[in-house]
Amino acid sequence: MKRPLLLSVMAVALVMPAAGLATSGADVTRTVYFSAIDAKGAPVTDLTAADLAVKEGGKERAIAGLEAATTPLFVSLLIDDGGSGAFQGPVAQMMERILPHGVFTVRVMNPQPAKLTDFTADRTALQAALGSIGPRGRIQTAGDQMMDAVQDVARELQQKKAARAAIVILTVGGETAQSNQAGPALDALRASGASMSVVYLAGLELGQVLGDGPKRSGGTVEQIAGGVVPGPLLAKIAENLMHQYMLTYTLPDGVKPNERFALSTTRKGLTLLAPTRVPDK
Repeated sequence: MKRPLLLSVMAVALVMPAAGLATSGADVTRTVYFSAIDAKGAPVTDLTAADLAVKEGGKERAIAGLEAATTPLFVSLLIDDGGSGAFQGPVAQMMERILPHGVFTVRVMNPQPAKLTDFTADRTALQAALGSIGPRGRIQTAGDQMMDAVQDVARELQQKKAARAAIVILTVGGETAQSNQAGPALDALRASGASMSVVYLAGLELGQVLGDGPKRSGGTVEQIAGGVVPGPLLAKIAENLMHQYMLTYTLPDGVKPNERFALSTTRKGLTLLAPTRVPDK
């Protein structure tokens, strides 16, 4: 029988763009992962290519295909809870929803980012990681540490060549509002092809990385009050991840890839969780 990741919690991610892929033909095929939600926030699962329009670099591009995403997920979790352990239960429930369709790595700010496990679907390893994000006493983190952590996580995903990836950040500390590290962190995020979703404590001033990163990469930004993450919040992120589409489109021969991407739909009442920046390759 499958063991729950955390027996003591009550039952309770986002989207990501993939890197473009070159074909041996005259045209270049690019791939983007995204999801769609209706007015109530529920995943939309019946989109067709005829419902969509793609622009790259401001130019319309031909859609080559659209299908439900089945590529395994690489999910990087970055926990900044101030040592409270408040995110432990909701994170366990997110893992339960996504396993066995993906792998997780977990980092916790203690106050420097500490990697608790490499990418894995092994329940014993994930249980150990969950145990390490329980109550630990008060921990004070600095904003520049968060930006460095985002950059490291994004670079790791790029090195793993993860086609379908997501970064989920839970923070009560945020990041430094002004820093010369914002540019490198955002560049690393785009190069990784991962989406980034941020769950943060109400009242925090999000800086450029946590504020702009989700929009650029196709993720979401959610507020929490009092350091408590409602179960449905992480469940919603998980559902978005589990109901992604894989979109492929083509660039004509000789046209160089452009980072600016726009996806739109003719269907009313839908929100597309899609990136506005994609990797150059």
